[in-house]
Amino acid sequence: MRTQRAGATQDSRTSLNIPLEEIKEGKVSILGPKLELYSDKDRIEPCWAPVFYNPAMKMDRNISVAFLQSFSILTNKKLRIFDALSATGIRGLRYAKEVENVEFVALNDINRLAYDLMKINIERNGLEKLVTAFHSDANILLACFARRGRRFNVVDVDPFGSPVPFLDNAIRAVENNGVLCVTATDLAPLMGVSKRACIRKYGALPIRSVFSREFGLRILIGYVVRTGAKYGLMVNPLLSYSSRHYMRLFLKVRIGKKRANESIDKLGYVSFCPKCGSVQIRKYFFSLEKVCSNCGSKVEIGGPIWLGELCDVFLLKETVKVFERFFGKEEKGFKILECLLEESSMPPYFYTTDFIAKTYRFKKEPILGSIIRALEEMGYKATRTHFSTKGFKTYADISTIVEIYKSL
Repeated sequence: MRTQRAGATQDSRTSLNIPLEEIKEGKVSILGPKLELYSDKDRIEPCWAPVFYNPAMKMDRNISVAFLQSFSILTNKKLRIFDALSATGIRGLRYAKEVENVEFVALNDINRLAYDLMKINIERNGLEKLVTAFHSDANILLACFARRGRRFNVVDVDPFGSPVPFLDNAIRAVENNGVLCVTATDLAPLMGVSKRACIRKYGALPIRSVFSREFGLRILIGYVVRTGAKYGLMVNPLLSYSSRHYMRLFLKVRIGKKRANESIDKLGYVSFCPKCGSVQIRKYFFSLEKVCSNCGSKVEIGGPIWLGELCDVFLLKETVKVFERFFGKEEKGFKILECLLEESSMPPYFYTTDFIAKTYRFKKEPILGSIIRALEEMGYKATRTHFSTKGFKTYADISTIVEIYKSL
């Protein structure tokens, strides 16, 4: 496909004969599809619109703005950003308008209507000198930018569905010590509902468990780490979280085979006993026992997943400060970031208050805060988790947790 850039000579076969409305978000004002025309009863379906725009992702765009602002502050870098799948362009336009120290933003979409709309929205926000629109297949453009001297220090891949088809080229388009931002909305494979799809797409075996959401996020990180390692690139998560229908990663990319090996060393496997809730973590698949050492039942084994920390605490602390300054404590996303600060160094799984109560047939489900306090009084570190409102993380084994339930 021929790559077309805004401002180049072009024909006018495509016109914007679609219903549009003004959308204000952050500091930008764009024209986007009139979503009320693409709804199923009370449910809006953004993918039915001729140009994709999802208002439910506003929180993520807020977090992304705060993260990139923090990254720019701490690294003192002028940011060159490529938003590979831009649709209306709202994400990249917000980066250009709200993140300080941005040098250049490239928007791209293969959809001609989206390309035409992006150009309108660039002009609408007075960003012609800072933002350029492309009309191309994302993989072709990413491959073009993968050459030394043309790479970006921020590449954002925000697809509808799985990011897998774009990751090989996207990771190579990130300059050394740059950031790769990745979104996944195909939660069914990652969370173990469609196990074969997960094996096929991500080369990993998911686990259907109380902590499936976190396990899926760690499968996604693990896949990006393995993808980078193929090209001698180290990949480490700087901020990772999951909310509602999506998972979101911000990953640092560094050149070096030895560094890539270090990332690979943080991958491993997990066994989970559905009957008693016992969890085992091992670096190698063959070192996991197939029978639960706690109750003797058959266990479920999954992986490879990322076993390391989900966030860089230093950068996360700055992101929390920036988010509060930009959007306030009451804005959605702040509590997620605060919770991530607590849980970042905790084990790669969690329990929920109702799971323990149901599994061990307790008549009463204790309050989450009382469980965390009881664990801390016994000398165990325990925290809430952003993955579940009833979830808690701790290094205490399942037997200890059950004893605490009995005492409450």
